[in-house]
Amino acid sequence: MNKRERMECFLAREAYTDGIPAAFFQHFDASKRHGDAAMQAQLDFFHDTDMDMMKIMFDDIYPKFSVEKPEDWRRVPDFAADDPVFTQQIELAERLVKAVGKEAGVYQTIFSPFVSAGCAVSPIPVWDSVVTPHFLADPEAMTAGLTKIAKTLAAFAQNIAKTGIDGFYVSLQGGEYSRYSPAFFDEWFKPLDVMLLQALKDTGKRVILHICGVNMRLENYYDYPGDVVNMASVDNHIALEEARRVFGRPVMGGIPNHGVIVEGTREEVEAQVRDAMNIDTRGIMLGADCTIPKEVSRRRLRWAVDAAHAMRTGG
Repeated sequence: MNKRERMECFLAREAYTDGIPAAFFQHFDASKRHGDAAMQAQLDFFHDTDMDMMKIMFDDIYPKFSVEKPEDWRRVPDFAADDPVFTQQIELAERLVKAVGKEAGVYQTIFSPFVSAGCAVSPIPVWDSVVTPHFLADPEAMTAGLTKIAKTLAAFAQNIAKTGIDGFYVSLQGGEYSRYSPAFFDEWFKPLDVMLLQALKDTGKRVILHICGVNMRLENYYDYPGDVVNMASVDNHIALEEARRVFGRPVMGGIPNHGVIVEGTREEVEAQVRDAMNIDTRGIMLGADCTIPKEVSRRRLRWAVDAAHAMRTGG
């Protein structure tokens, strides 16, 4: 069973006959985001970990612009399709599809309009320091800006879909208990996420939802458009089998991005994988709750992937 066959079993919720699929992700240094350096970094990571899909990291996220007050979101700049933030990603996707597309599915990372906006106007470590209070202060102005961003990302998705990628891996944040009330989320926040997700679905490609964060109000996302859900199952205190049930689709996760995978022995990593996958794994894929810190050796990720591949059945 090759990587594509494992993934098809996962998506169809069928029993695995030759290993459980697995994938882990890391961010790359800024020097490895474009051109040949990005190409080599992606390929090296894919082959060194032996994971069953390729997720193209997209750490430029969105073109930079500035805002000072909530009203400024009504005047978010237009960014053309030929902006380098987008064209460099399309070129990278074309090359990676040619390099590994027959072997494994290739998925482009895209961030939600809210996260894209935050990273466009703030340093990434504090990406939400501006957008969170601005949204509360003037949701109508913020909606105007986020709608423009969603439409720009949708156009980018249409263009990058032509490269032959298999789908999109969409990073979603904002549904934490501490950020917005359920009523605010449903009225103002959710429609913008759904707008982009539906546009991604309209490309005909698969959509993996990455619900990024802990203390998340997961029920906010039960009906989001998408084919697969990846979330912090351990730190959000939801079993993978329960997540599969409530989301009604395949799920990916089971391993926290801290603890054993970062500092445990090989035997401890392998035992953690076996414990996580000691369930009915039809429609379940091994993965991390979020990206693994980039300083962690990919050798550790290979231990986890190898352990999943050694589990010969899943149902």
